[in-house]
Amino acid sequence: MATYGEVIEVQRLTPRYVRVILGGDGLDEYQNTEFTDQYVNALFVPDGAPYQVPFDVDEARQLPSEHRPIGRRYTIRSWDESTRRLAIDFVVHGDVGTAGRWANNAQPGDLLQIHGPSGGYAPDPDADRYLMVGDESALPAIAASLERVPVGRPAVVVAVVDDEDHHLELDTPADLELVWLHRCDAVD
Repeated sequence: MATYGEVIEVQRLTPRYVRVILGGDGLDEYQNTEFTDQYVNALFVPDGAPYQVPFDVDEARQLPSEHRPIGRRYTIRSWDESTRRLAIDFVVHGDVGTAGRWANNAQPGDLLQIHGPSGGYAPDPDADRYLMVGDESALPAIAASLERVPVGRPAVVVAVVDDEDHHLELDTPADLELVWLHRCDAVD
């Protein structure tokens, strides 16, 4: 059975960061993991393909290459078991790229097929301190990880984004030191 979600809500968090909230009956079989870096493979239907979500992946992969689903890996920002809502954050650059273009234009009612989740990391609750480093694509895992750091434990996050307009609020019970590095300030 295919796992897929219906777009319930789209939130623009920064000029290039879009959160898509998925819900619906297609997520009935979704099984969350214990990992904070859990991810899914999102399967995008190419323009002109003779199928739509939900589809049989094995059958779609037998089609000519221009009609095969296009897979992209995305970290889950959050899963709400009580409402069965799945949040995925996308970095978008206008209408460039398959996944970013989809997210930039997503509307309630749109469908997205996913495979997974999987993952491999969660903060060790016994660690003395935490260091997390990444760019926009790592922020969903960083944010989910920070939520699980024990109260008052030191955590340092170094995040690379375009500029100040691309800062995200990161909630955590940790004693957080947050360092934003801006690409616009980089020296050639």
